[in-house]
Amino acid sequence: MERLLFIFGLLVFAICLIFFVMNFIGEYDGMVLLWTFFGMLNASIAIGVSEILTLMKSNKKQ
Repeated sequence: MERLLFIFGLLVFAICLIFFVMNFIGEYDGMVLLWTFFGMLNASIAIGVSEILTLMKSNKKQ
């Protein structure tokens, strides 16, 4: 579960980062910028939760 969440977070973050950069290079649209920002925030939270789950799993084994 942790790996799936981490991979999901990385993929979403990478896609949002690409759109974020394209937004500044191309035509500026405030709504797309907002969605990419929240997408990157969501991906960061998913990556953080996967790290917390990994730590909890390693502490449970000890």
